[in-house]
Amino acid sequence: MTKHLCQSLLLFCVFLSLPSCLSYHARFEKAAAEAAIAGEPKDITGPWKGKWKSKWNGHEGPLWCIVTPTPEKPGVYDFRYRAGWGVLQFGNYVHTIPAQKNPDGSYRVKGEMALPKLFGTHSLEGTLDSQAFDASYKSDKGDHGIMILRRPGGADAAPE
Repeated sequence: MTKHLCQSLLLFCVFLSLPSCLSYHARFEKAAAEAAIAGEPKDITGPWKGKWKSKWNGHEGPLWCIVTPTPEKPGVYDFRYRAGWGVLQFGNYVHTIPAQKNPDGSYRVKGEMALPKLFGTHSLEGTLDSQAFDASYKSDKGDHGIMILRRPGGADAAPE
């Protein structure tokens, strides 16, 4: 493929993902504004912002997540992710998994989710409390790495 064709295809893909990106970020900003009004987080729900980093190939990028209780499933939460790599933002994945409360008040999460075929099935294992969400991920396609998220706007916010 010529360089011009590759650039055109990349621009077209960015254009196609724009509505999904804007919709997710509008939801995220709304969740962040509601969290700011509510004050100090009391549980694991709400917006999270941070980064992911592959230990397989060194790739990394920004990561956003909105955690909400799964309706009619006590102890189960929907983790709605959006990730980035370079100038691209992709995905709008919902990972529904149980969160087990630990004696110290933190939560342990462990589960799997099927992503589009190219990315395969990802497993996630981590711990979160009202301020920090740290996890590792592994793909059946070989990729594996870490996710570090903090509450947006806080003094401890994870790096961009």
